[in-house]
Amino acid sequence: MSKITRRTVPGLVALTIGSCLARPDTAAGGRTAEDTVTRDRPAGDRVALDWPRWLGPDYDGVSKETGWLKQWPEDGPPRLWSREIGLGYSGIIVVKGRVVLFHRIDDENHLDCLDAKTGERRWRYSYETDYTDRYGYSAGPRCCPEVHEDVVYTLDPDGDLHAIDFETGKRRWNVDLRKRHGIPQNFFGTGATPLIDKGVIYFHLGGVGFVPGRRVRDGFAFALDAGTGKTIWKTRTDGGSYSAPTIARIDGARHLFVFHRGGMSDLDPRTGKQRWKYDWHSRVHESVNAMTPLVVDDILFFSATYRTGSVCLRIKKDSYEELWKDDLTKRGRILDIHWSPVSYLDGHIYAFSGRNEPDAVFKCVELATGKVKWEWSSYLLRGSMIYSDGHFIALGEWGDLALLKLDPTGHTELARLRRVLRRPAWTVPTLSGGLLYLRDEHTILCMDLRGKKAPADVEKRR
Repeated sequence: MSKITRRTVPGLVALTIGSCLARPDTAAGGRTAEDTVTRDRPAGDRVALDWPRWLGPDYDGVSKETGWLKQWPEDGPPRLWSREIGLGYSGIIVVKGRVVLFHRIDDENHLDCLDAKTGERRWRYSYETDYTDRYGYSAGPRCCPEVHEDVVYTLDPDGDLHAIDFETGKRRWNVDLRKRHGIPQNFFGTGATPLIDKGVIYFHLGGVGFVPGRRVRDGFAFALDAGTGKTIWKTRTDGGSYSAPTIARIDGARHLFVFHRGGMSDLDPRTGKQRWKYDWHSRVHESVNAMTPLVVDDILFFSATYRTGSVCLRIKKDSYEELWKDDLTKRGRILDIHWSPVSYLDGHIYAFSGRNEPDAVFKCVELATGKVKWEWSSYLLRGSMIYSDGHFIALGEWGDLALLKLDPTGHTELARLRRVLRRPAWTVPTLSGGLLYLRDEHTILCMDLRGKKAPADVEKRR
């Protein structure tokens, strides 16, 4: 098999999976700035919280840790450790003092378990791959791993799902989903991160046959038993996407929202039965839906680029009410989100909008009305960010790291570190135990935000 080299070719899209989600199996709830503030805890007394899945423990891009370092030195927080790694945009997870990283070196996919404070490898699970990206983008994994009941679950670009023992690194089971179900390859391989809830793995994948006027339905949403990998149900969809599914309890019912190639489907998580579908897709073939739905209380928001835009719906038990949407007959868009996660705070969305770097802009939008409060043509371009202790930590796609305060009146930049990573830096930051984890396709980096004197082995900034 041929070796895959590190390269990024300008073109259609480069996909990590971006979203801000309602917490699985709970009633969706709007977050305010007060929700993550602990007033009776001393600033230096932190509780290390795991980051076990895509966008953190509550599936919303929020860390509830407090007291971490907000005043950064000119050259940035101390670098605790770094390692050379392989290809991929897959997110970093942290559980029980261990980092789990999914990446590709030459013709093998590797799942590494590292010590969270030293970066030393505890175990590695590897297997061969011959995946090649059709458009010349990374041949590494896109989907973020998840640890559930001491098992690590990974989904690679070929659609191969693996369950690995978290303690030993030994395989429990794996299923080649595309081969088993005869599903064609998506533009950039499989890239919609699975969701695990109540011992069930929910995910979707599919091809690119669906186009306006030619409704080829070559995708499926699935529910698998997390213990065995056996299929519980599968439901046909309009094709693949790069949007992770999300579950929310609204109006007394559980809803599984799947943003596939043709639009948004509301499925019953128990049976896979579709309650309704809202058509929302580009009018051009070479396009994808990649933003994962945002659910706040009974409001569902989703967005796409390629001259598409955004939709905001009020969800009922078996139906929906349209609150607002972009007018496709007009040139401008309220938000056209590619793959970047969105953040919600105090009734507003903070999001990276735009398909390509030249048209990338950061916006604040009132969720209930779609009113744009402000926009910022930032150096972060199509970045990503997380929220913690009243602050946003943002990573730009060229590797710039920023500490921000955001509200409906504007943005305040508290710190900016240039070129911490190399382009493309498309992986969402991870914060756990006062340590910030970042990666590109060459390096994983751990920065110390604990606010204490740097230990002897902290690296100087290179």
